[in-house]
Amino acid sequence: MKKKKAAHFLLIPELLHSPPNEAIINAYIDNEYAIDIYTPGRLPESTRYGQSIRVFRVEYTWLWLARNLLSFRWLQYDVVSGTSEDPLCIVGLISDLYRKKSICLVDEIKSGTYRGDRSESWKSLCKHAIIKSDLQIVNDESRINLLREYVSLGTIKGIIIYPGCFYNRPIRNGQLTHNYRTSWGFCMEDFIIGSSGGFNLTAGADWLLKYVGEDKEVKSVIQPLGVSPLSMFLLKSLECSNRIYIQDKRMDWNEAWESAQALDIGICIYMNQAPQFQNMGISSNRLCMFLAMGVPVIASKQDSFQFLEDYGCGVMVEDYNGFKDAVGYIKNNKSVMMENCEKCFHNYIAPSARYQILAERIKDLKRR
Repeated sequence: MKKKKAAHFLLIPELLHSPPNEAIINAYIDNEYAIDIYTPGRLPESTRYGQSIRVFRVEYTWLWLARNLLSFRWLQYDVVSGTSEDPLCIVGLISDLYRKKSICLVDEIKSGTYRGDRSESWKSLCKHAIIKSDLQIVNDESRINLLREYVSLGTIKGIIIYPGCFYNRPIRNGQLTHNYRTSWGFCMEDFIIGSSGGFNLTAGADWLLKYVGEDKEVKSVIQPLGVSPLSMFLLKSLECSNRIYIQDKRMDWNEAWESAQALDIGICIYMNQAPQFQNMGISSNRLCMFLAMGVPVIASKQDSFQFLEDYGCGVMVEDYNGFKDAVGYIKNNKSVMMENCEKCFHNYIAPSARYQILAERIKDLKRR
């Protein structure tokens, strides 16, 4: 029997192995699809997905659409899928023109002050793709209503949740914790606060740096993204820089997750008032990463993070004084909170169970 084929469109190449995209790609593989990946930018030299994956270049422009949309190549696919926002325009057009099933991973809902710079015509096609797709995926329960409002989905029932979390998390053990701490220049007795991803004033950068400057006993590991060379220079010039390890080389997804187990606290601050940043929940990759690796978190106060305090694996804060109090609380309750991270990972984030639902829904598409 001829193998079914899927085309999956990425926003940027670095998302190839991100948790939600990995889940979709592996669900295709588990359902015996051959997969072609389309991404702008530099093509990856290899993937972790084996020989059934090929990678091609795409550009999310009107010119690329004019040159490539009418092509026999799209006839070979049984299903097309993509992440938001730019790729969904192409996913929707291929699905409509060639009568293909489609899946939309709506992991970023660009609205409000974070609407992006895409034209209304392009955004309209993205919204149309979501509405017409056979399966819509969001990353947190709180984003379902946000999605419905964004694209006027009404009461459609095709939406499922897959979090920003690997369903097969990296290995955790004491030796790896020791190895990472040694590589950072710290020892096992040090208390380390970690920050991963965007590092700016809306992500709690000022609170973290102020605290490290005040508490001479604490250390910090920062794995920053989107930081200018000037900001990196200033970080390395701080008086407390000898107690801060800055990961200035981009880590792959698995390595970043694996290294998180060597931290004592992870920070998950989202002060941007755009709707998606105030509806983060388990869509937050850094939050899922910390909890999956047994690291209690300090998070900004919002309804979607209430589960952190319900499970006792994190503390919500609104200002710097709250941040300071949260560090002290976690220091005094770390062992219990680490155990609670495990309960939260299995019972609330539940990536394995959610992956099985995703794989089953893709299997249902294959049957149609």
